Amino acid sequence: MYLGKVSLTLFPETGTLHPLAGPMLYCFGFIIALIFFGFGLMWLIFAVAAILKARPFPFNMGWWGFTFPLGVFACSTMQIGIELPSQAFKGIGTAFGTAVVLLWCVVAAGTVRGAWSGRLFHAPCLANLKVKEGKEGEDGLREAELAV
Repeated sequence: MYLGKVSLTLFPETGTLHPLAGPMLYCFGFIIALIFFGFGLMWLIFAVAAILKARPFPFNMGWWGFTFPLGVFACSTMQIGIELPSQAFKGIGTAFGTAVVLLWCVVAAGTVRGAWSGRLFHAPCLANLKVKEGKEGEDGLREAELAV
């Protein structure tokens, strides 16, 4: 949407492409943004449903992966609200923006708490591995073999 908005004013000023190229790219960008908003809303619903179904949902560093997509979704929703103009999109974007700030605070607090206790640096996926000590090699170092 931003590229379309810039091309709307810049292309006619510079004589780039056809005189209608700027307005066409602006409209195309806006339509694509609406389509992506629909996809984003669908995946947000899927993600929330998966999180609610997977109780308890233990904290790990992967929670930081929730913050960026939701932040981008909030910004694009607000931008759609500005371009339409639509109070509904602005309100939804504000709600998503507030959710991002709250989510960021929760994840930051979980990171600090996990780092302080040391649980954050423990990889539960490695708990099932048993370490077998091997014999010393020619260089005097012991070889370790991981077995499942």
